[in-house]
Amino acid sequence: MRRLETPFLENFAGFSGKAHRTVAEALLRGLVTADPSDRKVMGMRIVQEYLAAAEEFIGLYLALRGRDVHPVVRTFMGFRLNPASLAAFLNLTQGRDAAWIMRDLGLPTVADVERARGEVPRRQYKQFRAAVNSVAGGLQRVARVEHGALLRLCAGLRESRALADRVDWLPDRRMNPDQVALLVLDQRQRTMAAHTLAVDEQQLERFVDATGTITAAGRDMVWLYLHMRDVESSLD
Repeated sequence: MRRLETPFLENFAGFSGKAHRTVAEALLRGLVTADPSDRKVMGMRIVQEYLAAAEEFIGLYLALRGRDVHPVVRTFMGFRLNPASLAAFLNLTQGRDAAWIMRDLGLPTVADVERARGEVPRRQYKQFRAAVNSVAGGLQRVARVEHGALLRLCAGLRESRALADRVDWLPDRRMNPDQVALLVLDQRQRTMAAHTLAVDEQQLERFVDATGTITAAGRDMVWLYLHMRDVESSLD
């Protein structure tokens, strides 16, 4: 599995890692010509791309951090966001500043990049500084989310088999015109639950912006890791 690490991560940084942003941006542009019901479906898909990007970023962080114990590819591909994995991520990052987190990952900090400024080409310095800031921005964006809501949304998307643009046919349920519902069957209580989410344009723009920040941070995290690994190999 370890022999797949480099080509897998190179593919992620160059192609796969931008998929969620690309899809979310395309869906947002498509809202302009979509009818109201289609806009709700597209809005939920934008939220899904955001959640997938957040899950991917957290999984990537944990995979790179634990690379000396388990292969990066195995950890990343097997990662699922759930209460235990989110707690592990928060335990490592909550209350920590960006510099501590970067050092914990074995990656350079802004201070490290500044110290090397006179020793590397200007273009490389700018690349490193931008990448370090990008990773820090992604971590802050994920940390800003209300984590209970993140877990509920992820669970709802996994369990749901249908969307609804109105829920007045369910007992004691109503929702606003700019909301869409995820329908989940509660097998124990033999009832249907509806998890509602606002998909107005401003909210969706925030989701798309966050998706872009998180996906860029993931790709830059991989770029930094691969570059630093190559530097270390050249010094051995």
